[in-house]
Order: sequence, then C-alpha cells, then structure tokens
Amino acid sequence: MAATITVGTNSWLTEAAANTYFDARLMSSDYWTDDADNNIPALITAYNWLNAGSYSFPATPTQGMKDAQCEMAFFLLQHQPDLDLHMGLEVQGVIAAGVVKERYKDDNSVELPIPVLVQKLLKAYSTDRAVYLIDIA
Repeated sequence: MAATITVGTNSWLTEAAANTYFDARLMSSDYWTDDADNNIPALITAYNWLNAGSYSFPATPTQGMKDAQCEMAFFLLQHQPDLDLHMGLEVQGVIAAGVVKERYKDDNSVELPIPVLVQKLLKAYSTDRAVYLIDIA
C-alpha cells in the first residue's frame, strides 16, 4: 500500500505544494521529480523527524515550517541510506571505523541529523536554549 499524505497528521504540505517549492530550488531535479515514488515517503519521514526533534510547532504551519519540511525531505533523499548505516554504527557503540578513519561520537548517543538550513528555518521553534552561568560573587 502506497503512503499517502494527510496534511495536519503526517505532513505540513501536499506533494503538489512541495513540487512548487522544488520548481524554484537550485539543483532539486537531481533528487526530486514530480510524482516520483519516494516523494511522499520523504515528506512524511521529514515531518516525523522534525517533530521528533527539539522543536515546539504551532498548530497552523508557517511557510518556514513547510520550507523546512521540503529541505529535510531533500536531505533525506540525498543521504538516507548513509544516515541509517551511520546511526546504526553509533548505536552499536562504534567510535572509529574504516580506512578513512571515520570518527563517531564516543558517548553512545545518537541524534537525528538536521541540516543547518533546516535548523535556521526552524530557529523560532527550537526548544533548545543556551544556558548562561554568571558568577555573581
């Protein structure tokens, strides 16, 4: 059974709206084609990953949220197979591997990778706040 988008439940936008976004995005045709089989799963996965992150979103999505979902879907289309392998190694406690001397976190924590552009688009919704300690003595 093919995945379907239900706006407000598993996506902030329709595939048609995403197609419009990608029509204006540089180099999008390398990974996004209108009505491709992976479009809807990429949008749904992006929505799920963003909602699992450190964000508090309003009930009515903003254009920035929709743009961020598109950019996250694009990132996943580009990198998903490698991300799954990388996160799998981190969960197993691997801290270094391979001839290329790839390094992994050594604290056995795994975070969902969110690209910088997506982070910037969603900055207003971030629940991560810096804590500043001031010596008042």
